[in-house]
Amino acid sequence: MAIALAISEWSGWQAAVEDNHSELPEALTVSEAPDVAVIPPMLRRRLNLLGRACASQVLRLMPKEGNLPIVYCSQHGDIERTLKILDELVAGEPVSPMHFSLAVHNAICGVLSIQIGLNANISTIAAGQQGLVPVLLEAAGILQGGAERVLCVLCDVPLPEIYQSPDSLPPMPYSVCFVVARSEGIRLSLEQTDRDCDRSRADQLPTCLMDFLASDSTELALDHNGLVWTLARIND
Repeated sequence: MAIALAISEWSGWQAAVEDNHSELPEALTVSEAPDVAVIPPMLRRRLNLLGRACASQVLRLMPKEGNLPIVYCSQHGDIERTLKILDELVAGEPVSPMHFSLAVHNAICGVLSIQIGLNANISTIAAGQQGLVPVLLEAAGILQGGAERVLCVLCDVPLPEIYQSPDSLPPMPYSVCFVVARSEGIRLSLEQTDRDCDRSRADQLPTCLMDFLASDSTELALDHNGLVWTLARIND
């Protein structure tokens, strides 16, 4: 059974990579660091790279008069703060209260909700590097619950060196944000299929969604937990 939804707005940021010469979607900003101009200074000081990447995109798409539910997805969350806490414990030093509070998986969105006065639902997901399907399913469920629009954000940074392996993902920091709506925007269907997914693209970032939305492609195959889902445009 296909799930119908729409995506009305999207934007993203990705760290610059020297050997990346491929054509990138217009809505994706590639730079050494995310643009923090939209982040108030008091909030900015509390956020590191992952937090700034997430906040920069959420604040860009969250309407000033809006109170949209949020679905946040990250494989490891703020792993840099988690590692600092472990280092402090190993050294027998007091744990930094700021690192402790901001290492929680939903902390970045919690800080953002205080900043913008958000009292709508916030769902947080840890779904590996194949988070698009779980995020879309969660957003569709929130729409079924009565919401008109849902703001979704997927972000991650590379693992610290101590955890690195040859197949560690992602290769670069990124943040992708988009608004899922009932019908406003590009109308899509999401359905589990029996088709094969291109496993050679298993390391693709969620930025592939932005490529799809900006292109004339009719379908996008998504691999999740060994199953293939198809995100397809609905033609009127």
